[in-house]
Order: sequence, then C-alpha cells, then structure tokens
Amino acid sequence: MHWEMTDNVSAMKRALQIARNEGASLCAFAELAVTGFHRRIVEWAKPEASEPAVTEVCRAAANLGIATAFGAPTYGVDGTRFNTHLFVGTDGSLIGKVSKIGLTAPEATFFAPGTDRPTLDINGFKFSAVICREIEDGDQVLPQLTGTGVDVILWPGQMRPDPEKPPQDPPAHVVQAQELARRISTYVVQTNWPNALNRPEESKDTGHSVCISPSGEILFRLPKEGYGIAVFNLGERAYDWHASGA
Repeated sequence: MHWEMTDNVSAMKRALQIARNEGASLCAFAELAVTGFHRRIVEWAKPEASEPAVTEVCRAAANLGIATAFGAPTYGVDGTRFNTHLFVGTDGSLIGKVSKIGLTAPEATFFAPGTDRPTLDINGFKFSAVICREIEDGDQVLPQLTGTGVDVILWPGQMRPDPEKPPQDPPAHVVQAQELARRISTYVVQTNWPNALNRPEESKDTGHSVCISPSGEILFRLPKEGYGIAVFNLGERAYDWHASGA
C-alpha cells in the first residue's frame, strides 16, 4: 500500500503484467487497492480523483486481455461513497461490483453500506466478494450466498489476528473463512494488504493471504508482510511467488 494513488495504480499495472506473463486468467487485488486504505483516502475518494485511476487499471487489463478484481471507492447519485470491489472482464468492461455491507464504526462515518452481494460470471466461474471484517458476519453472509452456485469468494481486506486475544493458528478470521467455504462449498481466496500505513507497527501480521478449498481445507498461505504476487491454479497447493519491493 502506498500513500499516493498514482503509486498504487502503477503497482497494479505491474502486477497485471506479471500475472499475464505467467498465464493467469484473472488478477485479484486487495480492498481499496486503487486508493489505499489509509487516512489520505479523504483526498482520493472523490469521483474526479479515483474514477480516472479506475479507468486506467481497466484499460491496462484490457490491453493485456486479463480479467481483474480490485477495490476502489464508488459513488451514488446523491454523492454517497461505497467501499466497493469491482470485477472487470478481459475487455476492460465492468462486469459487476460488490460493495461492503458490514462496515466498521469508523468506516460508516465515511462510507455508506452496500445493499446486496451479487454473484458475477467471469471466465466460466461464479465470483462474489466478502470484504475484510465481513468474514465475521457469517449469519448475514451465508443466506446471501447459499444456493447461488458461487465458485469463488474473493476476500480482500487488511486482516490480522486480534492482538487482544490469545494467539491461535490459524487465527480466528481464517477459521471463520474456512467455515464459510465449507458451508457454501466454495473456494475462498484472500487478497490481504501486506502493510499498514496509518499505524506501521500493525504491519507485523498482515499479508499472509490464505487460499481455502470448498471442503474448508487450507491449501496454502502466503508470506507475512509479503510484498508480491502469487500465481496458482485454483485447487492446487503449489504457487509461484513473485516478490516485489515495497
């Protein structure tokens, strides 16, 4: 995560290129990947600022012929802001979006909650998203996705173990993701920020993204504080790690 939106967009474009070079059909990013999720979001979460950046990412994906999913602010007709995950096809067109419903109290002072959790068809799979701490809202999320035939739930965010609770492995939020995968019989693929900017000391246990099978089994986890891109075939335990600088 970078303070400057232009740096985030440049990093996303490099990631798209690496993913395409490695033969990936979809490249997934973290929550609010375009702007970053830090105090400067008040500067970037404006249509005139963020929408051109979103267009730039979509154009890069289209030029490469790769689908992508990434976080960015979106806006209602009345000027309300939403914390949204966008799903973009290989031609750069917007297939659909999922806006975060389960906002934290601080987020709710800036963003409006989403209203639904659609499934979206990309490359022959049905996708949806559960954004960051929504993984804790199983009672709400399960009815929204049960029976939809969703194949892959993307889980973008900036999650870390709760420092106020005794340590456990896997941490509680991963156990909750495993339960969601089992109950709906779907893959859960986490795309977790590897660093924190508002409070850098909280970066210690960030990253560490997990990929979970429809049986709830952990297939792999990425490095803690891992700056890079994992390329993998869905359902396999192995992945290729392309480390990048901060």
